[in-house]
Amino acid sequence: MPLDPFAPKRAAMREEFFARHFALGGWPGATDTYKRTMWAAVPDIACAHASYSLTMRKGLPEPGAEGRLLMAGHEAMLAQWFHRPLARADLDLAARWYSDHSAVRAYPRELWRSLLDRTPDDEIHLPIDIWGFPGGQAFLPGVPCLVFEGPGGFISYLEPAMCRYFAPVIQATKARLMSLATPRDAEFGLRSAPNELTNLVLLLARYVGGRGRLTSNDTAEFLYPELFRTVGTIGHEMMCAGQSFDRSLSETEYEMMDRFVTSMGQASLLCDLVDAETVGLENALRVIRLHPETDRVGIRVDSGDIAAQCVLYFEKMRQIGVEPRTIVFEDEVTPETVESVYRHFREATKQEPTMLFPGAGGYWWRLVHRDTVAAAFKRTATEGHPNIKFSNSPGKESIPGTLRVYGDGDTLVVADASEAPRGEPLFVKLVEQGKIVYSESFDAQADRADRTWGVYKRWRTSPRVSEYLERFRAMRRDEVAAARGRLGL
Repeated sequence: MPLDPFAPKRAAMREEFFARHFALGGWPGATDTYKRTMWAAVPDIACAHASYSLTMRKGLPEPGAEGRLLMAGHEAMLAQWFHRPLARADLDLAARWYSDHSAVRAYPRELWRSLLDRTPDDEIHLPIDIWGFPGGQAFLPGVPCLVFEGPGGFISYLEPAMCRYFAPVIQATKARLMSLATPRDAEFGLRSAPNELTNLVLLLARYVGGRGRLTSNDTAEFLYPELFRTVGTIGHEMMCAGQSFDRSLSETEYEMMDRFVTSMGQASLLCDLVDAETVGLENALRVIRLHPETDRVGIRVDSGDIAAQCVLYFEKMRQIGVEPRTIVFEDEVTPETVESVYRHFREATKQEPTMLFPGAGGYWWRLVHRDTVAAAFKRTATEGHPNIKFSNSPGKESIPGTLRVYGDGDTLVVADASEAPRGEPLFVKLVEQGKIVYSESFDAQADRADRTWGVYKRWRTSPRVSEYLERFRAMRRDEVAAARGRLGL
């Protein structure tokens, strides 16, 4: 086999992609300020072995989700702290800065010294193990999706980075909903992304959730040609270029449509520069008839009544004897919009909408923020003793213990690691003593999403975890009642 001339550059770019997630070059300040103030105050607790969990407390509020979520994003999210070792010189410099120069002069010296003293090398790995659902695993809100074990002060540093799992989890779940709404691949654009890295992370999560391949991100296709395929066509900026006070937009629209098809041999003609239902329609039909040498000239509608326009263009093409061409419909398309457009098309034409192609655009960015799923990172055990956080708000009570999750029929079981397995083990080890050990192809993850979506309907805690909860709740009731009595409430 001939050598791939693109392989070296592709490998270097993939390395750079994940390295750019590494927490600002390994600087241990890549966390919340209160982490260093807390652990400077109680060094014994900082160094104690602990367990934490990451939980998505809410499901995606979209039709069809039914409280289900899909795991994705390990490759980028774990890279934030574990892509490469921390450097001893950086840790020494951080100690000087935060102790003597920062506005908040506090640094958990005992915590970091405990690690440096037992590590003779200049490369430092955090003594942390991480367990969690593998990519593509379906799960339910309220169930811990990752568990962290090691010295509690070090795990605590990870909280801001690990809470960012909300983004790929939401994206993978959205991809599943879109794939259920349409067999056609809804394109993932680039311009809505806050940056290129975020776009790539969410593209990979979309692939895990629904095997979405189409994108306008050229970098994505080069980095992962086995996963992604670029799509591009004519845009407004080209079509407006010939307009002047002496030449109408209708004329230049037609000219640019024709020039594009003549040059490229295919197009999704954008027809809404003047009016999609009159001038644009007429120009598109003229161009289609002018190029009988290709059947790869279709339509793109993205404003106005897109369902009616899909029917209008289909009927008009059929009237002039043109076989059905692809009609791309956009304008904030969601899975519900896709189903609505398909339904209207079937009712109006008595045909299946096989030629209709959704362009999802901004849908992939809607609701992609932490509050959508209420990502929560909580301490659940210290030196083997379970810990809990109570709340007056429903759903915010944490689950105590060193936790694992099992599948038992249609139920997820949250158990303590000290118990016998409560079903099929669903957690895998992701990080071992600060080194990423999870490595799985994106296709394998997408296969898991296919297998597990819709399997789990409910969740429960194991007998031991239920006992922890009952005992802590009883203690809380007694403490609250006693305090109310002392306060005369």
